[in-house]
Amino acid sequence: MTWLRRLIGRLNLADLPLAWLQLKRQPIRYLVAVTGIGFAALLMYMQIGFQSGLLSSATTFYEALDADLILISPATLNSGNFQQFPQSLLFNALGVEGVKQAIPLYVANVNVQKLGGVKPTSLRLIGYDPDAKVLKLPEVVEQRELLKTPNYVLFDTLGNRNTGPIAAAVKARGSQDLTLADFSKTFRVMGLFRLGSTFAADSNLVSSDSTAIQLAYRQINEGEISLGLLRLDPAASAERVQRFLQKQYGPELQVLTKAELIAQETNYWNTASSFGVIFGFGTIMGLLVGGVVVYQVLYTDVSDHLKEYATLKAMGFADGFILTIVIQEALLLGVSSFIPATLLSTGMYAFLTATSGIRIAMTSDKIMLVGSLTLGVCAASAAIAIRKLRDADPASVF
Repeated sequence: MTWLRRLIGRLNLADLPLAWLQLKRQPIRYLVAVTGIGFAALLMYMQIGFQSGLLSSATTFYEALDADLILISPATLNSGNFQQFPQSLLFNALGVEGVKQAIPLYVANVNVQKLGGVKPTSLRLIGYDPDAKVLKLPEVVEQRELLKTPNYVLFDTLGNRNTGPIAAAVKARGSQDLTLADFSKTFRVMGLFRLGSTFAADSNLVSSDSTAIQLAYRQINEGEISLGLLRLDPAASAERVQRFLQKQYGPELQVLTKAELIAQETNYWNTASSFGVIFGFGTIMGLLVGGVVVYQVLYTDVSDHLKEYATLKAMGFADGFILTIVIQEALLLGVSSFIPATLLSTGMYAFLTATSGIRIAMTSDKIMLVGSLTLGVCAASAAIAIRKLRDADPASVF
């Protein structure tokens, strides 16, 4: 690490004007380089943004659940396809000391007929007893009395643009009738709330358990549920109850805390599914593109100014001074490209969020990650390009 500290110490800000003059001497080449590196940074931003949007959409539903422990079938791989299990297994937990309440939860996807010229829409239906506070969403809690009427539902306004006419109609008239795609059932949207769409559906519906069973009769088997929520006594130890239930259920059910369920979902999309590999590969491609562009620009610059660098050596300047100039050029290229790429990515995140309903937000973590990768690949490319400086020998050049 001693060499790294020495190199950082040599990056004197007083030398920056020389590095800047080197770059702006050929503005076309400089702009082309900034565009290429900026595109690479933009590509990394988009890949990381898509990945975070996927994870956010997959875990938003779990984050909204109001429960201490959650029972889920081991066959359920992700939140887009819940495998059912017998409801009786959930109620067996009521006999365990510390368990205060057991709430069955139904989750299924239903397709509804087009509205306002929009194609049939896929909606995730979440059903439970309206008297039980299941979702920590104020809008749902305030309107839960509406759900007690059969075939009344609440609609999520944070879906993608296909669901826009539904939300608009409810806001304009106070309700909107919808029909399933197979014309078998009709139900009425009586209120709105905000949760967020997923990759598995365009938006969400919240209903009573009885309404959910009626609308998703082809997906929900009698006596079976998608999830089981457990609430514990305030004095109970969640860890102790969890261990006891895990032994009691064995391989039949998973007994997870909400944090464990979210971590399991995240791990699935990052490792078990192809999405994590695709997004990771896209980020690596962005790094390679940026590295190649910086290397070509710096290598050409060093080659074009080889005589000047040789003259500096003849005047007594050490190799370290010349190396510092080249590295500063690389960092200037990185910063010049990173700032507009960040601004453009922020705008694209906002556009994609508005059109898809999937939340993609610019965060400090993304900025730090892409910034580090961009500057890192610029510095690495500079380290490769400066090998050309070995040819800067005054005796051989002149």
